[in-house]
Amino acid sequence: MLWLLKAAARGGIHVVLVTGRIIHSVRDLCGSLEISGPVICTDGAQVYESINGPVLTSLTFPKEVGLEIAGLADANGWELSTTIGSVTYYRRRPGQELGPFSPGRAIAATNSDAVTDNPTRILIYDTEAVKNIPPLCNSKFSDHCRIETYHGTNGEINSVGVLAARANKGNALGSVLRRLKVSRSEVMAIGDDINDLPMFARSGISVAMSNAHEELKNKATTVAPSNDEEGIAWALTRFGIVS
Repeated sequence: MLWLLKAAARGGIHVVLVTGRIIHSVRDLCGSLEISGPVICTDGAQVYESINGPVLTSLTFPKEVGLEIAGLADANGWELSTTIGSVTYYRRRPGQELGPFSPGRAIAATNSDAVTDNPTRILIYDTEAVKNIPPLCNSKFSDHCRIETYHGTNGEINSVGVLAARANKGNALGSVLRRLKVSRSEVMAIGDDINDLPMFARSGISVAMSNAHEELKNKATTVAPSNDEEGIAWALTRFGIVS
């Protein structure tokens, strides 16, 4: 699969990675694929001109909102991860030292200590936090932020993200397409979870993996084999992106 994506990029196709991961988690992958153009990270909240920057778009929500979410989590012992700009903070676990531990990642004493500025995203994993934080955001902070739900391959919720109200993969992809002067009809998008729906809406062809969430498969142009069955390679050859 990787060599086909590399071949597409070498052939003049714009290969744009659109991911929920932070930039530090995808630099090696983009480098191996020889992707030199824009990269969309953090579920659309951050758009980079290339894997080495600069940042073209960074959508955040107010620090005060982040502090209230973090305070609720601290009061209940819930663990969050909070991205502020280019750094993602994790609440300290027993035995961990405070401060940076790898590029773009650091340990904070509490969830509230991690909210040093307007957050780009807060990720929620704890089962009780997943139940309680989204209703708070939807009822009190809907003008400032929105909830994104992430599913495992079994279709069950495995985490929830809090992002700026306009941060999604579709809006980010739209800004990149304008920058590249590429029309929607020329775009093929490939995804596997419902956070890819806004990206599908910006695409002429949309491909869902067979292991994708059912809602995404229902909206896709076609369904490819699963990630484990080289679904991306299937889509690239099926639609003539590479031969």
